[in-house]
Amino acid sequence: RKAIFGITLVVPYNLTAFSNMPEQSSRTILHANERKTDGTKLREVVFLDSPLMSSYLVAFCIGEFDFLQSQTKSGVLLRVYTPPGNSATGQFALDCAVKALDVYDEFFGVPYPLPKLDMVGVPEFAMGAMENWGLVVYRQTDLLIDPEMASDAQKQRVCTVVTHELAHQWFGNLVTMGWWNDLWLNEGFASWAENYAADIIFPKWGMWDQFTTGHLSYAMKLDALKTSHPIQVPIAHAEEVEEVFDGISYCKGGSVVRMISAVLGPKAFQAGLAAYMKKFAYGNTSTTDLWNAWEESSGIPVGEMMASWTEQMGFPALRVVGEEWEVDKVRLTLEQSWFLSDGSEYENEEEAGKRWCIPIFTCTEAGTQADTTFLREKTVTIEVPLANEDGWVKLNAGQEVPMRVINTTAMNKRLAKGIKSKALPICDRAALLTDAYALVKAGQMAPEDLVRLLSSYTEEDEYIVWQGLSSV
Repeated sequence: RKAIFGITLVVPYNLTAFSNMPEQSSRTILHANERKTDGTKLREVVFLDSPLMSSYLVAFCIGEFDFLQSQTKSGVLLRVYTPPGNSATGQFALDCAVKALDVYDEFFGVPYPLPKLDMVGVPEFAMGAMENWGLVVYRQTDLLIDPEMASDAQKQRVCTVVTHELAHQWFGNLVTMGWWNDLWLNEGFASWAENYAADIIFPKWGMWDQFTTGHLSYAMKLDALKTSHPIQVPIAHAEEVEEVFDGISYCKGGSVVRMISAVLGPKAFQAGLAAYMKKFAYGNTSTTDLWNAWEESSGIPVGEMMASWTEQMGFPALRVVGEEWEVDKVRLTLEQSWFLSDGSEYENEEEAGKRWCIPIFTCTEAGTQADTTFLREKTVTIEVPLANEDGWVKLNAGQEVPMRVINTTAMNKRLAKGIKSKALPICDRAALLTDAYALVKAGQMAPEDLVRLLSSYTEEDEYIVWQGLSSV
């Protein structure tokens, strides 16, 4: 349920006070306590009423602050509040926030609905940040940096925390989950959006390549254990939600959003989100509402496909069990099973029979193939055109799907050509390594095949690929 909140604060006269909405009025009053009348000056600050919103988003700050400010293209006032004398440390975050709000205004098809947005750094704040509507609170180190002295890693951290929290202004604040079992709708989508916006603001960072060795890799490390849990978890009491603020909700959630974006294509993906935002603005939703919006924009049965990814824990391993190479094409037979990082045996038929609806993306020297095959049963056979008789094929092109791929020795030998020439994209070169290492540890790939694969990276000069190499 949501409500309209009207907030009035009475604060010491010399302190700054701000809340979710802009200040409506302010007046000076005299304070008289019970023991003495000392004439201490106080200030009563009245803020504009909020729109309909959830109570967990109500916030106010009182203290001594400096601030920087700017405006978006649509006229939204943004401020970054800093400790006195440190306003320059808020400039980088302010610049990121202005650009991010402009990106999201266009992407969601619904303008940011409040007249202002404040961001404030709080010492020793327990979390990285909290997305209160119109007043986002950050741990100081995740908001305030010296842009001249900060490393690229520090700048990326500040940028992605800002873009994550500002995505929540729509996905979570404007449209809110009906109950905590759909927490992943908030955090999974914001984890995807932080990379989407950061990639537009700083394209040289290669955020989606970094996603492969970052969010995706971390999610798969957690989700390959029998102690994992589904993205959608039943929550009986609100206190239980603390247990699912984890890498599954954030990183696997972001990974499946990235997967559905690749399946639908950017136009249908964005159109569905815009329709969803307009239909449920200031209201509450469930996961199925988002699936329905994407089904209407794409004509694809999204709910059927995504149930296997959000309602059961784990992810698949896709094994090549048959291959027929010809001069101009290859026919591959693929088989799926539940991947467990410790290589343990399945305990019952239910575990052995776990299935996912897997979109299979492929790429060759000619680029990513336009056709996508869906594997719903245990096996499927696909045919991929080749540029020449020595051509190679990479399954799970772009690492769009959270799964491991078990290539044959022959496939890895052919892929060595794409690795050495760098015709194989950066994220795919990195993913071949992370997949291979995980498969060797699980007993599903011969160690000598991993060693042969490593020998193909003799001229590698990309940081993301070296992240993959260093993990082996």
